[in-house]
Amino acid sequence: MSQVPLLKIDNLSKVFINQTGLFRRQKKTAFYPLSFTLERGQTLALMGEAGSGKSTLAKVLAGVLPPTQGSVYIDGEKIEPGDDRKRCQLMRMIFQDPNTSLNPRSRIGQILETPLLLNTELSAEQREALVLNTLRMVGLLPDHIHFYPRMISTGQKQRVALARALILSPKIIVADEAISDLDVSVRSHIINLLLGLQSTLGLSYIIVANDLGVVRHISDQVILMHEGHVVEAGPTTKVLAAPQSEQGLRLLQSYSNEFRWHAPGSKHY
Repeated sequence: MSQVPLLKIDNLSKVFINQTGLFRRQKKTAFYPLSFTLERGQTLALMGEAGSGKSTLAKVLAGVLPPTQGSVYIDGEKIEPGDDRKRCQLMRMIFQDPNTSLNPRSRIGQILETPLLLNTELSAEQREALVLNTLRMVGLLPDHIHFYPRMISTGQKQRVALARALILSPKIIVADEAISDLDVSVRSHIINLLLGLQSTLGLSYIIVANDLGVVRHISDQVILMHEGHVVEAGPTTKVLAAPQSEQGLRLLQSYSNEFRWHAPGSKHY
C-alpha cells in the first residue's frame, strides 16, 4: 500500500467577488484549480510574478483565506475550511514583513504564548518552558521574552515569527517571501536555520520565493505560476534546468539576467 502524502491539495482554487454596483459583481480569479502533494521533510517553492496567485495560494493553504473550491488533506485527513484550531496545529504561516505581522504592543513572550493559550491546555509553567525552549531553537535568548518587537532587529523579528510558527509543533510551515526583505548575511543565517530545523524536526516547507538561488538550494519541488495558472511543476532540478513551456522559460529568465542552464545543487546555502 502506498504511503499517504503529508499534504495533498485537490482541485483547489480561489475567486474573489467584488461588488461594483447595486446589482453588479466582478469576479477575479486569483488562481485556477490546481492539485499537488508534498512529502514529509520536503520543501515546495511557489514562484511567479506579481499577480500570479502564489501569495494568495499560500494564504489559502494556511487558512488565512478560505478557498472557493477544492480540498486540503494533511496525513490523509481532510481539513475543513473554518477548522482553524486543527489547521493551525498542523500548518503555520510566516508572513513577509515581521514589522507588521508582530504586535508592537506585546512583548515577545506574550506573542509566543498566545497560540499556546488558544490551542493547548498547558499550565503557565509548561507554556513558559516551551516559549523559552522555542526561543533557543531559533537562536534567540531567554531574556528576549521581555523585549518588544521594536527593540530587536528585523532579522531577529523574523526569528520571533519563526518561533511563533514553531510553537505548536506543526508539520508544515508556509513562508510568504519571509526572507526577501532581509539583507544577504541575515538571509543566509535564516536559511541555514530553516534547513537545520527541517533536518532536526522533519518539517515540510511551502515557500513563496522569487530568488532563483534560494529556490535552487533549499527546495525539492517547485511550482511556477502565471496569471493564476500553473505553467510548470515538478522536481526543482528538472524545472529549473529544462522548463517545458515557453511561459516557464520566460518566468525563469525574468528572475535573473544571469540565469544559466544547469541543474541545482544540494540543499544548502
